[in-house]
Amino acid sequence: MDIRQRLLAAFDLEHKDHLAAIRNALRDAEATGEAPDLVDIHRRAHSLKGAARAVDLPEVEAISHRLEAAFIAVQKGEIPLDAANVGVFRRSLDAIEDLVAWSLQGGGEVETAGVLADLDALAGGGGVPPVPAPATPARAAEGRPTRRREPAGDADSAALVRIAAQGLERLSETASALLPEVEAQAGLGEQLRAMRQEWRALDRAWRHLRVQLGRGARLDARPEDGADALDGRGALPALMAFERRFRALGGALDGAHRSHDRLLWSMRRWGGGFQQDMRRLRMLPAENQLSGLGRMIRDISRAEGKEVEVDVRGLEVEADRNVLQRLKDPILHIARNAISHGIETPAERLALGKRPAARVTIAASVEGSRLRLRIEDDGRGLDRAAILRKAAERGLIDADELSAGDEMPLERLTEFLFHPGFSTASRTTELAGRGMGLAIARREVERLQGNLTIADRPEGGAAVTIEVPLSLLSQRLVFVAVQDQILAIPSADVVRLRTATAETLFSGVGTPMIRIGEEETPVTSLAALLGMEAPVVPAAERSLSLVVVRAADRRLALAVDRFVATRETVVTAAEETGLDSGRYLGTVLMDDGGPALVLNISGLMPLPGSVLPPPARPAEEVTPARAHILVVDDSITTRTLEKSILEAHGYRVTLCVDGREALERLSEGMEVGLIISDVEMPRMDGFALLQAVKADRRLEEIPVILVTSRASDEDRERGLRLGADAYIVKTRFDQNELLAGIRRLL
Repeated sequence: MDIRQRLLAAFDLEHKDHLAAIRNALRDAEATGEAPDLVDIHRRAHSLKGAARAVDLPEVEAISHRLEAAFIAVQKGEIPLDAANVGVFRRSLDAIEDLVAWSLQGGGEVETAGVLADLDALAGGGGVPPVPAPATPARAAEGRPTRRREPAGDADSAALVRIAAQGLERLSETASALLPEVEAQAGLGEQLRAMRQEWRALDRAWRHLRVQLGRGARLDARPEDGADALDGRGALPALMAFERRFRALGGALDGAHRSHDRLLWSMRRWGGGFQQDMRRLRMLPAENQLSGLGRMIRDISRAEGKEVEVDVRGLEVEADRNVLQRLKDPILHIARNAISHGIETPAERLALGKRPAARVTIAASVEGSRLRLRIEDDGRGLDRAAILRKAAERGLIDADELSAGDEMPLERLTEFLFHPGFSTASRTTELAGRGMGLAIARREVERLQGNLTIADRPEGGAAVTIEVPLSLLSQRLVFVAVQDQILAIPSADVVRLRTATAETLFSGVGTPMIRIGEEETPVTSLAALLGMEAPVVPAAERSLSLVVVRAADRRLALAVDRFVATRETVVTAAEETGLDSGRYLGTVLMDDGGPALVLNISGLMPLPGSVLPPPARPAEEVTPARAHILVVDDSITTRTLEKSILEAHGYRVTLCVDGREALERLSEGMEVGLIISDVEMPRMDGFALLQAVKADRRLEEIPVILVTSRASDEDRERGLRLGADAYIVKTRFDQNELLAGIRRLL
């Protein structure tokens, strides 16, 4: 890296610090009405000018010089620090930011003539000493190559190392998978302990046997008595030798046990450190990926003929590089939506008594293990009437709901905005009218295992909140048991775990509640929320295990059967397994190799005003009959996943590992309402099972769905010809398609 590039890298950090300080001072002065520290502002403008000269950025130097002169004029009382002049200062700071970004990264030229003219007019023309005419970026590009940030690998080799992104991803996955493997070694320790217990039992038995042998030894035995005769001259020495070897085995077991414990401790220590180091390696300041948002949003607003000041805060917080990269598009979609729908033109804002320039604020923060982004604007806010009219046009609400729209909860109203193709725009432009921006933004956030919500700002405008995990490598999960399933909840969504007796619940407005601290929290059954049966509570003193979860500002206590464990593990995204991302974030592998579903708490949280299912049902209540489904698959992961999905939708499920076991269970008289079978299985494949079922008069009426990776037309035709009622290809497996087929057949 040459000296100028080093200087530019240093200036990139320095100018951001100066710009942030000046913007904060102006914002505080505008909010409080008190005069800012003009001496500090003037000093920072002066430092900007000098630093820009050092790195050969004449455009930045020219703006900084005029800013310095203007702030001197404000100090002297020659010009007021009113809203119009503050607007000029803000546009000047934006121009400096854009120029530095252009200098480091290239891109389109930055127009500076208007900003320079405004600053000259502000200081009264002659009050500003002349400076050499700055070269515009377009002319500068002709005189020298467009300046771009050099790859990090060209830096000082002692400080920077070039790492291939693909290799880094693999290394990260290995690091994340290491800890579960280390934890699996704990099982080996249990085996060693069992061996030691067995050895102790054998040792006690041997002591008893040795006494008996010593008492019963025949010292007068003759050689012709054979090997069955035990005497002190032959048998006892052999038994003593056996005892020595036996005790040596015990010593070896003790040594192996000590070595295992020492090795396990070391692996946990270094494995945990390795994972933390890898996590830190992937973590970057949000500024690394999101610092250019201000420039992008300003460009979008200018294209719409609107004036927007962008305030980006909290970019020092760190998150996974991949998470930050994937958040850029959702933020831009949200900003486009705000500019096109929410922010007024300068003339409209002046007529409403607002400042001509709107403000968009992007604030990043970390809460627990989640990154929280809040994008706010001070525009007109959500147009409830327009949203309701569009919802009625699309058949999302009926006439009664339209007339009572003012009473509709905000959470339900904003849900309409995420429907693909839903738009309240009167005309289609490059930015708006297609109704896809918010739908795309939410989908990407859900792929990041996060959630996105929209709300009104009390002071006017709208606010969009995005919450995603800081890293997708691994997450800390709370595992709970619900009926015979193990489910996982991200610990970031869990407020607390507690037990309570049924008698401590009290009735709210038709909803059981529990007081936790100073807050009253509604209680419901997680099983019932997922479509299963609520647990039976036969007595008031029966204890309930409650997981208190949160989504945005709302809390809910979920009754579960029991708490299982808390651990950190890798979550496979829902889209990779065909799960409904509105209910599930994905899956994790348990110690037995089977998957557990990870719940999406924000997606499961009922809307305000919804009737919650009870946390328990009376013992005398008759359980409704549930359809019984037989799942046949040789893959433990596939059949366990299908079982979880089906039971979550109220079905009773039996699992078989291949066609022969399924046929045996059916021949024994097991009654099922439907069969879901894989095709490729040992002993008896799905085609053979299908043929056997349809050839048996007792079973031929049972619907059969084949779920397989064999996607050829020949295989599909063969399955349907043999009598399959549906044929679903795993490569495009969609649980909604499977569930729709089941409902149709049952």
